[in-house]
Amino acid sequence: MTPPDGSGRATSSERGTVPREWVRDLLQLKRTTRAGWLRVGVERPESVADHSFAMALLAWRIARDVPGLDASRVVLLALLHDFHEARLGDIPTPTKTHFPEGAIEEAERSIATEQWPPGDAAAELLEEFTNGDSPEAELARAIDHLEFLLQASAYLEAGNPQVERMLQRAKNGAAWRHPVTRPWAEEILRGPPAAC
Repeated sequence: MTPPDGSGRATSSERGTVPREWVRDLLQLKRTTRAGWLRVGVERPESVADHSFAMALLAWRIARDVPGLDASRVVLLALLHDFHEARLGDIPTPTKTHFPEGAIEEAERSIATEQWPPGDAAAELLEEFTNGDSPEAELARAIDHLEFLLQASAYLEAGNPQVERMLQRAKNGAAWRHPVTRPWAEEILRGPPAAC
């Protein structure tokens, strides 16, 4: 049987071993808070897993309607893009300015290499996402920002007025610049979703 990644290598489950450290990382994502929301007074913010899951669903909803795009690839990029935060944590954008240039990116790459060995399909996807090397990666990056906008809008509607300043700063982000996500971003910035 050919493994799902198409590599011809036996997967951990086929060899009878459970990748325990990887499973710990997977479960840690559910407990890793998106720290930027704490900075603006959100008492019980979403986790990294919440964000990645919502981003993956948005990716499926949006990407499947874009001709010539591999929607499944966009979903995988969404699911994998923050996996390193299980070990590094979520570092809010304003905090990143206090690190030497390239330090965070180097830490992210180092952790990703431990989580996904070189040659692993996931490692290649993460590199693609980081570099924006494909139309799928460009869209996934825009959807990452779009999910942030949706969540910010929901927190604002729930009575967290400090989130407004984050929304205002986000007007030049990837969701705003990408032609597929821009209509969604414009709608979000006009007002909160009706369901919030």
